[in-house]
Amino acid sequence: MAEEKSLAEVEAELSEKVKSIIEGIKSLSVIELVQLVKALEKVFGISGVPIAAPVTAAGAGPAPAQAQGAEEQAKKEAKFKVVLKDAGPNKLQVIKEVRAILPNLNIKEAKDFVESLPKTIKEDATEAEAKEIKERFEKVGAKVEITAV
Repeated sequence: MAEEKSLAEVEAELSEKVKSIIEGIKSLSVIELVQLVKALEKVFGISGVPIAAPVTAAGAGPAPAQAQGAEEQAKKEAKFKVVLKDAGPNKLQVIKEVRAILPNLNIKEAKDFVESLPKTIKEDATEAEAKEIKERFEKVGAKVEITAV
């Protein structure tokens, strides 16, 4: 069996173009990595094949169901920051939504919160929580941004 190489040895053999791509990938969030993998699978017509594993007749690597389970786990573990960017035309409705999401704020604090945008509504939210919050605010005309933490 071949001897494993260190990261430095592997990187020394790479072209500058490949090194540049790897640096770009290092800066991606977990969700962005999942999106990248899905896009590459579609573009190149591959599915559930680990890139670093050698392809053998026996079909090395996890089954597609296992790969999908890993993607789902990564999405569950990913944390997001939800930022209220603009209240839009229905400021009163936005204040009500802020109070619903942040019940510890009184009406004046919620009003001040909305008047000093952009403000973070929730940090370390799951993907589902972040999407739900965004939908609630968009229904009343506000603009919300979700970023991976």
